[in-house]
Amino acid sequence: MSADAATAIETTQVVAFRLDGRLFGVDIRDVKEVNEEVAITRIHHAPRNVSGYLNIRGQIHLVVDLRVEFCFESAPSGPSSRVIIFKSSIDEPFGVLVDSVEDILEIDSSRLVDRRSKEGANDPGSELRQARKELCLGVYPLPKELLMLLNVRGILPKEEN
Repeated sequence: MSADAATAIETTQVVAFRLDGRLFGVDIRDVKEVNEEVAITRIHHAPRNVSGYLNIRGQIHLVVDLRVEFCFESAPSGPSSRVIIFKSSIDEPFGVLVDSVEDILEIDSSRLVDRRSKEGANDPGSELRQARKELCLGVYPLPKELLMLLNVRGILPKEEN
């Protein structure tokens, strides 16, 4: 490996969004689109984390409520609410309901801090880690706040055979 390759900065673009005032992000390569349509058809007897189905141009997408996944209080959809739809290569057609989409950020992957293995009852982020550890890839420090990078492949539960 050359010295240039060793010092090369590996960057990733992420779609940043808010949930309950906190900043989250997903790899832009996993995102198909961000949709303003939040008229979700409820599914009776669905798990609490499933908001329902959304019809986008004739394709039905399951919509997961990340507020439930992270044990935040439920909140009605507002004018800034969006559904982030993921590519079909991730899983079945699905998306997540978020409070708002912020921006596309470019992050230096080497600065991503893996906080999944740390257990601390008094740690400010511990309730998020305990909710669904497989969802969080790590935490990225920004100048004024932290960005929690999510693993979209961990959102939908896997079927057991």
